[in-house]
Amino acid sequence: MGEMGKNDRAAKLFFALLNLARLRIVGMELVACATGFILAYRGEFLLPLFSCTLLGTAFLSAGACAVNCYLEREQDALMPRTCKRPIPAGTISAIAGLSYGMSLLTAGFLLLVGQVNMLAAGLGLAAAVIYLAVYTPAKRVTWLNTSIGAIPGAIPPLIGWAAARGQIDLGGWILFAMLFVWQHTHFFPIAWLYKDDYEKGGFKMLPVVEATGVKTFRLTLLTAVALLPVSMMLCGQAKTGTAYGVGTILSCLLLIAASFQLAQKPSRAAARKVLLVSLIYLPILLGAVVIDRYGGECGSQVHAWLGTVWRWT
Repeated sequence: MGEMGKNDRAAKLFFALLNLARLRIVGMELVACATGFILAYRGEFLLPLFSCTLLGTAFLSAGACAVNCYLEREQDALMPRTCKRPIPAGTISAIAGLSYGMSLLTAGFLLLVGQVNMLAAGLGLAAAVIYLAVYTPAKRVTWLNTSIGAIPGAIPPLIGWAAARGQIDLGGWILFAMLFVWQHTHFFPIAWLYKDDYEKGGFKMLPVVEATGVKTFRLTLLTAVALLPVSMMLCGQAKTGTAYGVGTILSCLLLIAASFQLAQKPSRAAARKVLLVSLIYLPILLGAVVIDRYGGECGSQVHAWLGTVWRWT
């Protein structure tokens, strides 16, 4: 029984640490970072550099999320959506959560400094500082916190770009703009779905400060519409091609349609549809970039292989 109890406590602590790291957010940031890297690199693809870039970014993102959970532990305790997070639930102490987050931040920064480059490390650190020192307190002051939080959220593709090329070019800044706009479309429906929770926590999200939700729905639609031309600016840049153009147009049109439906007939189901469609935008973006970069090469290799087989037979 004693050994079983120890195993249960260890498992509980392990899952608590994963919860603090907010793996869903980390996953989205890694997709954005990978997209920037794959678009930016030239010559031979360096898998160790790519892996270190993603791992360092993951540590920084997870560390920032954990420290955020420490900073907002009192607010989290007031909201049904977050009251079961490890710190307010008592699964892990506040100081342990803070130490865990700071350790991850340090590890991520040092990994990027030592194995990638200073520009990528500086961008990663800047994202964490803006997220924790500017966005987190702004949530209790102004509804513009969504736009403030979109800045660090749009930095991961710049980290990938800087890691691959050692500098930031136009394509990297277009990716930054795309992620900045996308986060508004993605987050406004979340804020509306959980507006009661945010109000209990004292967060001044847009749906909290304007009860009708009209401005929230209009801005969701406006940013979804704006995402299409911003995304298309990347066409012709950094080896994007047909797959990127088609994937971007289709995903943006789906997002516009879902946002229009939410604006016309607001409902929780419509808001969740916008959220779901927004979540597929990033994987489609990465998939299209990979197809454009490697599809032609793979097709040529397959064609050559089939030709060899045909001649042999």
